[in-house]
Amino acid sequence: MNFTSTKKPPVYFWIVGIIALFWNAFGVYNYLMQAFMTTELSTQLSKAEHNLYDDLPMWYISVFAIAVFAGLLAAISWLLRKKWAYSLFIISFLAVGIQQFYVLTEINPRDIFLPLISIVLALFLVWFSKRAIAREWLK
Repeated sequence: MNFTSTKKPPVYFWIVGIIALFWNAFGVYNYLMQAFMTTELSTQLSKAEHNLYDDLPMWYISVFAIAVFAGLLAAISWLLRKKWAYSLFIISFLAVGIQQFYVLTEINPRDIFLPLISIVLALFLVWFSKRAIAREWLK
């Protein structure tokens, strides 16, 4: 049985995959910095920032982890040309949507740039991975 695709993806397929990998790796880095913040780092935060991190609900932190780790695994799967990248991008998109909705409604409703970029990029990756499956770039 042949499990590899004979259809060669175009260069922009790889560019999108590398951008997705870096974007989600940066998200994982941010999550780890937030989840494992040392006392030394937390003393450098302002009182408002310190209170913000202390008041985040556990479900938000969990959704944040799901969003970035599913996205990172999806990006790696994408570069390996695996079909399950699509499912992982869907999971990441749903988690990003929940996370950013909370950010926009509870944390900082005035700062909409990064939440909207996160949602749009996650949605684009779902759409593009579905397209890649249809074109047999992902198997």
